[in-house]
Amino acid sequence: MPHSDGSTRKSALVICFSPVANDARVTKEIRWLEEAGYRVDVLSRGPEQPYSTGDYLAIGDRPVRRLRLALMLLLHPRHNFRFYYASQIPHEALRGHKYDLVYVNDHHLLPWLVEVAADLTDGPVVLDLHELYEGNGVGWKYRVAQARQDRWLLTFFGHPAFTHRLTVAEGIADIYRDQYGLPRPGVIRNVAPYEELEPTPVDPDHIRLVHHGYASVERGIDIMLDAMLEADSRFTLELMVLGNDSAMAPLRSHPAVAAGRATFREPVEVTQVARALNECDLELIFFPPRFPNNTYALPNKFFEAVQGRLGVIIGESPEIVPFVKQHGLGVVVEGWTGSDLAAVLNALTAEDVMALKRASHQAAKELSTVGEGPRFLSLIGVAEEPQT
Repeated sequence: MPHSDGSTRKSALVICFSPVANDARVTKEIRWLEEAGYRVDVLSRGPEQPYSTGDYLAIGDRPVRRLRLALMLLLHPRHNFRFYYASQIPHEALRGHKYDLVYVNDHHLLPWLVEVAADLTDGPVVLDLHELYEGNGVGWKYRVAQARQDRWLLTFFGHPAFTHRLTVAEGIADIYRDQYGLPRPGVIRNVAPYEELEPTPVDPDHIRLVHHGYASVERGIDIMLDAMLEADSRFTLELMVLGNDSAMAPLRSHPAVAAGRATFREPVEVTQVARALNECDLELIFFPPRFPNNTYALPNKFFEAVQGRLGVIIGESPEIVPFVKQHGLGVVVEGWTGSDLAAVLNALTAEDVMALKRASHQAAKELSTVGEGPRFLSLIGVAEEPQT
């Protein structure tokens, strides 16, 4: 159907409950859809998506965190969903819209979506599963409240409303097939756009480590900070992380921060991450196997670090190790303690670090979005429009 601007282009609706402009993966996929000739509307909690030429449909504000926890403890997940999530959807703004494709970036709104999918489109409905969804927390709040909600949402993953499913890594695709009985999802890696950058020189007396992304202690930032207390004084760690006060508090109070061995720097927009990283030397990606998503992670930050021309220091993460070994652009730490990580860092010379950065430079084009956009369009059943 024509849109309000009179356009008759193919149309897509991208649903992203999280703030869309902070999500590097969905940002790329919106751009690929636009390049394939789609006019993309975005349903999100904002801010508006710069790569979309369509309408921005705002999801409303959620109740405060304390109320959310109480609802999860007291209500069945179905009732919690209706109060906490479904009530924020701009139903009137969507009424009467019919799209050629619907793309679902995360899981929060699935119970609503399976009810309305047939009204929204006669075309493909694509569910991006990302990583593994179940068992992704370690604290008591997760175990007694969020875990129950997650298990309920997981029951919607196999719904026939979804015509295509995607995930981020081959091992995760196998798990969704073998353990959850889903058709094996297609794999789109969290690669970053290619950047025309060069590795920066290494100062042997000041080797700059960096970790960027979300401030999730569960994903190993605590161990990285522990390592800084044992690492040589030539190393400093910069945290370019996003998070609310409860996520940031344990990082700010860590002894490594008090000692000046770790500092915070301002996060940048997802399109600027690689260039911001370029001034550093090594990215730390140290995901202890505390839950399945850590074990099988193949995150944006790995590919963004490569585009930034950094060497990478990783733990024994089975999805990342093959890339590191194939391209020689990093070091794999054996063991998951701060001491294990510090020992590997202390053994590195400035020449070693520079060699890793050069290897990252050599791999940058291969480990970029070059070629990934056409794969994405093919996997979701979309043909790229010929350029005129």
